[in-house]
Amino acid sequence: MSDRRAASEALRVHLAYHGFDIVAHESTALGVGEAARRERPDVILIDASVPGGWQPIVTALDDLVPRQRIAVLSAYWSTEARLAARRTGIGATLLKRVEGAELVTRLRSLAGLADAVPGA
Repeated sequence: MSDRRAASEALRVHLAYHGFDIVAHESTALGVGEAARRERPDVILIDASVPGGWQPIVTALDDLVPRQRIAVLSAYWSTEARLAARRTGIGATLLKRVEGAELVTRLRSLAGLADAVPGA
């Protein structure tokens, strides 16, 4: 298993453990759009290093999910890149090295689940 796939799987397991239902794992704007149309997720997490860039995915989701419920995860955000990403209207720019508890808190907040307790 590649490092990228291993990291993706570890993130999926971590989020599932904290009560998130992972409904799709797509790598194209078309695939994400189709999955969002089918599943109607509360929040969408996009890896900034997705082939073709994350911006086309955000655009493909315009009629399906509010941009405030989209988070982009990157290994590094320069100040300029973070500001440019925020100008697109997305809800969060997150670092891959963010602590697991902080990631869960931020995603719950984006999904409108800030006070939700998994399993409750």
